Amino acid sequence: MEGEKKKCRSWYPKQLNENTTKGEDAYPLYKRRNTGMQVQVRNSTLDNRWVVPYNPKLMMMFNSHMNVEICSSIKSVKYLYKYVYKGHDKQVIQIDPDARDVVINEIKRYQDARYVSALEALWRTFSFPLSQIHPPVLALQLHLPNNHMVRFTNNDKMSDVVKRERVKKTMLMTFFEKNQSDTSYRAYLYRDFPKFFTWNGRLGRWNRRTRKTQRGRIVSANPAEGERYYLRLLLTHVRGPNSFDDLCTVNGVQHTTFRKAALEMGLIDDDTTLSQCLAEAAVFNFPRALRRLFAIILKFCRPGDVRQLWTTHYDNLSENHRRNSQNNSHIQDMVLNEIGNFLHSMGKTLQQYDLPHIMHPMNF
Repeated sequence: MEGEKKKCRSWYPKQLNENTTKGEDAYPLYKRRNTGMQVQVRNSTLDNRWVVPYNPKLMMMFNSHMNVEICSSIKSVKYLYKYVYKGHDKQVIQIDPDARDVVINEIKRYQDARYVSALEALWRTFSFPLSQIHPPVLALQLHLPNNHMVRFTNNDKMSDVVKRERVKKTMLMTFFEKNQSDTSYRAYLYRDFPKFFTWNGRLGRWNRRTRKTQRGRIVSANPAEGERYYLRLLLTHVRGPNSFDDLCTVNGVQHTTFRKAALEMGLIDDDTTLSQCLAEAAVFNFPRALRRLFAIILKFCRPGDVRQLWTTHYDNLSENHRRNSQNNSHIQDMVLNEIGNFLHSMGKTLQQYDLPHIMHPMNF
């Protein structure tokens, strides 16, 4: 507890429940029966509402204190993968000689070393799987005309690289070619293509899928990227395009930019696409990245109803702060201050947008 008038940072005591249910913040509301049993701990009377989630079998097996939580939501998995892929464990070590009057060189004595525990060494020695994704997901390339990524070595001649035919065969360009060669393929969206075809990167070719399953996901594009973002928007909604020009053609009229085509199709008449962009980013991005994206949208996309966009996505924007505090005013101020700092780096201020007023300004 943090004082008599403040609530516990971990939100104890929890509510009593007859059954375990899924909470709105992705954490479960565990079964906590009102048995009437109470215990005295440090002059405080505690009941089932104060019990931390645990697994008796694991505690007995490892003879240690363990808290166990159920992960059953994409929000929980997002944080789980944050720690799985954060990199290997490290230790900073320093070895000093016993001699006196040693001249310490702070740069040379620093050693960045990897730490491999006995458990990790054993796990890798027996080649146990470290992680698994099912079904597998294929990241679909996204690039503007003549702006695809080209790989080459130091020994390659640039003239040969430019002429190399297979370099031009990207996922997206080959997707267009498939739609040109067979009209039956035009029923598919770009993101649905991996369900029916497999990508051979060495040959630059889509082959008909015969077994297993796979899902496709177009790589992310930030609204600040302009045309690349609107290209992704069109590929998400237009089925079976056979070229970039075809994507830009709406009702028989070919537009000069992807943005004009998206506007003509009604994809960006309102703030719906911006809201979808934030909602999609919330699945795999952490709150700080979402706040930066929100600032970018304010700066570059000129949303019509800023306050509605703020209200709709406030829970995702403030997710990490809400876990550490229950003071709603303080949480809102922290979120607004951070968005304000991002806007300031872009030459804008919070006061230029229809956002709540900051009660307690602060600097990060």
